[in-house]
Amino acid sequence: MTGATSADNTLHIYTRVSTTAQAEQGTSLESQRDLGVKKAKELGFDFKVWNEGGRSSHHENIADRPELNALYVAMKAGQVKHLWVYDQSRLSRNDQVASVFRYECNKQGVTLYTKDGQFDLSSPQDKFLKQLLDAVAEFDNVTRAERTRLGKMNRVRSGSWHGGPPPFGYKLENRKLVVVDEEAKWVKRIFQEIVKGGAATYIKQVLDSNGVSPRRKKGLWTIGSINALLKNTHYSGHYIYTDSKSGQTIEVQCPSIIDQITWNAAQHKRTSEVLRQSQKNATSKHFYLLRDLMFCGHCGRPISGRIIKSRAESSYYCPNKEREWVEKGGSESPWKRGMGCGFARAMNIPQTDKLVWELVTSLHAKSSTLKEEVKNRVLKENGIKIRTDAEIKALQAKIRKLQKDHSKMNETLGNLEANKLLGAVSDLSFAVTLVRIREALGNIEAELANSRLELAGTDESRKWVNWVKEFGDEVETLDVLTDEQKKEYIGGLVKRIDVRYESDNREHELTLTMHLPIVNDGIKVVRDGQQAREYEVTPGTDTVSLVCKKKDGRG
Repeated sequence: MTGATSADNTLHIYTRVSTTAQAEQGTSLESQRDLGVKKAKELGFDFKVWNEGGRSSHHENIADRPELNALYVAMKAGQVKHLWVYDQSRLSRNDQVASVFRYECNKQGVTLYTKDGQFDLSSPQDKFLKQLLDAVAEFDNVTRAERTRLGKMNRVRSGSWHGGPPPFGYKLENRKLVVVDEEAKWVKRIFQEIVKGGAATYIKQVLDSNGVSPRRKKGLWTIGSINALLKNTHYSGHYIYTDSKSGQTIEVQCPSIIDQITWNAAQHKRTSEVLRQSQKNATSKHFYLLRDLMFCGHCGRPISGRIIKSRAESSYYCPNKEREWVEKGGSESPWKRGMGCGFARAMNIPQTDKLVWELVTSLHAKSSTLKEEVKNRVLKENGIKIRTDAEIKALQAKIRKLQKDHSKMNETLGNLEANKLLGAVSDLSFAVTLVRIREALGNIEAELANSRLELAGTDESRKWVNWVKEFGDEVETLDVLTDEQKKEYIGGLVKRIDVRYESDNREHELTLTMHLPIVNDGIKVVRDGQQAREYEVTPGTDTVSLVCKKKDGRG
């Protein structure tokens, strides 16, 4: 600033550009300053420059612009009587912010100068013109943002990356995801370890000890970054982009790193692990036969286990009150029996394990569904098809082809919308073609979803077939299994166990939900020819209940 600083003969020059890159280049800011200084000389005024640098239209709040905020404070204090900006949009394209400045300029008697002239906002004509120019600037800003949004969606439809760093295992080439082989092998290793039952802590140790750097290159891997990676659908060959304004979702195909079966298996493992995460630290040193299958029938929480050898205590219980203390810092009735979720008394572990084991093995022994002569028929009737490796590979190839078709069709849709904006196609042609493309996209997406479900079903059927091979013919020798084998055996038959406490009888009722309807099933002969008999399985139900009578958790 040169000379006197009196408000009446000082021109305050506010400069801003939309991006930091423009600010670093300096040309726009320099041009604005030079024009402002030129106006000050024409008026015979001194000048003061308020340089905001690079601030985009996303920073519309006055508080988000330090220089504009300081200028506003000076204006309210009566220290500014003459203000110069390059054009209306330098102050703001937002009508609310512009209105604040119009009001304050009018109140303080400030004359506003731009490259196109000057405005005395105490004059009705100049005030109206200023409002009109502000409205035009805001409309221009909205239009530009909408064009940018639509352009981004068209690029995404054609398979282009939507912005930000690509996931670990990928890099960008021509704005599209391509696999980085060196990182991809570690992605495969991570998913393989999870499917095998490995913990995220072990995976972190493997990655760090092998010098594998996370994508952000700062520090070591964290449990959070590993869990986030495991949720990433990109690795199975697709991801969902959601437009923040319209809420419209676009499924985008990309190169896969792992097959769908591995992806499904990892998600199943993750779900069960997350569900039981709160119990791990406290109970990992003890074995529980049923805990991972049990849920409180009152509040739905996973049942916890407690083994305290020094007090001869061994019990299953609902951790509802414990979680209240963790989540809320206390409980409305912390130590009152009968309050809370309703699971008011713990169950004795040995007694409960014994009752459930005897029930499940008894159901197995009696079940016609599980007898050798009808096993294959039951698998077929329940829609469980045992696929060969060749069939699985063919299904995976089909999914990859559908993903490519989906990507091409999305690219066609993006080109059509771009041509519509350019006026290269008529409204009628656009409407007809749009319907056809969306119908084709819908068909591809439906076939993709069915193929993925089919592949997921193949994974589940393999688990069941493996169970049949390992345990199906060993009913008489099940008691000699190890604890871990018994746990695996029960998990192959039982989907979940819901437990309710009946306060009147002071007993627990356990409801077992089975994977197949083997409770009270049967078999009947439907054809008795001279050479062969044909059997038909009479399905039972998939639930059965038992009562665990009162017994103290201790002793």
